[in-house]
Amino acid sequence: MKLSTKWLIGIAAAVVLLLLLVFYSSEVQVWIMSKLTTLLIWVVIFLAGFLVGRFGGRKSEKK
Repeated sequence: MKLSTKWLIGIAAAVVLLLLLVFYSSEVQVWIMSKLTTLLIWVVIFLAGFLVGRFGGRKSEKK
């Protein structure tokens, strides 16, 4: 395959991706926001568990 053919395939793929992004931008935004919301919930749960484990519960005995 010649270099010019590779460039044409790359440009065509970029144009198709750009068109898909323009046409489906609202759906992509909703999908990304749902994933970020889920990730944020997991981070809050992890931090809450970490803080409860680190600072809550039994007091350490000092000798």
